[in-house]
Amino acid sequence: MTNKPRTLFLTGVTGTLGKEIVRNLLTQTQHKLYVLIRSKPNASHWDRARKILENYGLEKHLGDRVHVMAGDVTLPNLGFSAGDLDLLRKEVDDFYHIAALTALNGSKEDCFRINLGGAQEALKIATDFWQHGHLKRFVYFSTAFVAGSLQTYCSKEDELPLRPVHANFYEASKYEAEKKVREAMRQGLPCTIFRPSIVVGDSQTGEVSEFNVIYPFIRLFAHGILSKLPTRLDNSFNIVPIDFVIQASLAIAHQEDSIQKTFHLITKDPPTVAMLLELKAKEYPKMPPIQVLSPDDFKPGSLAVTEQFVFGMLKPYLGYLNDHLTFDATNTEKALAGTGISFPKTDYEFLKTLTQYAVGAGYLLPQ
Repeated sequence: MTNKPRTLFLTGVTGTLGKEIVRNLLTQTQHKLYVLIRSKPNASHWDRARKILENYGLEKHLGDRVHVMAGDVTLPNLGFSAGDLDLLRKEVDDFYHIAALTALNGSKEDCFRINLGGAQEALKIATDFWQHGHLKRFVYFSTAFVAGSLQTYCSKEDELPLRPVHANFYEASKYEAEKKVREAMRQGLPCTIFRPSIVVGDSQTGEVSEFNVIYPFIRLFAHGILSKLPTRLDNSFNIVPIDFVIQASLAIAHQEDSIQKTFHLITKDPPTVAMLLELKAKEYPKMPPIQVLSPDDFKPGSLAVTEQFVFGMLKPYLGYLNDHLTFDATNTEKALAGTGISFPKTDYEFLKTLTQYAVGAGYLLPQ
């Protein structure tokens, strides 16, 4: 990664991935950052930025290398004034659009308002900065599951399927958003698209700032709220450690020939359901039992009333345990050659590391 100072504008810095990207940029580069943060009734945009930086011991950069701008990805022009836009237009080299609603059970209205609407507003501003400023690159964080997790399909990096089969509104909204990014690419906007799979904790420590996406799903079984799982033991689920996603994306985003390309940030050898159950049996034998049932034979009506209600909420997650979606990673493999960054190893020991951190943090109850 080059350390030549640049000026970056980033959305989504209060989210799990965004926070870690900011930390990496502040500790590994000399880049200047403009960050978009939404004010809340009990915390201003400055307060929220200060809290994030204080957690990393980086608060000294606030107002120096980190400049906070109040806004919201769902607002026209992200909520910026003409003066804000003029300032950014003159300064920004790279625009990182990370903001997204990643809840797999999010509503259609919320997912499309934030994920599609936010991308459209970001693209509008990025295009302006490119045409009238000196923007060099728009970096968009999509998802490896834009093709839809409810199908048997090999997803290619530089294309979108014509007939996706989505399991939830998160996938569907990110698909439509990426279509907009690709339209802008065809019109000349210099873009780089990253498609991470399910982002989990650090590869070495298991650490993660927020337990979201797949963690709440695992918690329901670990705490005995659900006891039956419609899947197959040899089914796999593609997860990637957050440090790999950050290191790989930032390294690739600094390569000149990565413009107008898409990169799958995935594991090539994903863990299986059998591996997860083996971990439970060996490391946490007192956790409630989990019964694996064939998806073909599973009938939600056979569950207890309470489980039926919870299972209905979890339906958007099940595609990730029953899909046969695979990923071409030709672009990523080529881009990472010579960087010292390798595709992550997501084996039994990695699952153990993730679980131990979640238990130690009190998120999963030790048994």
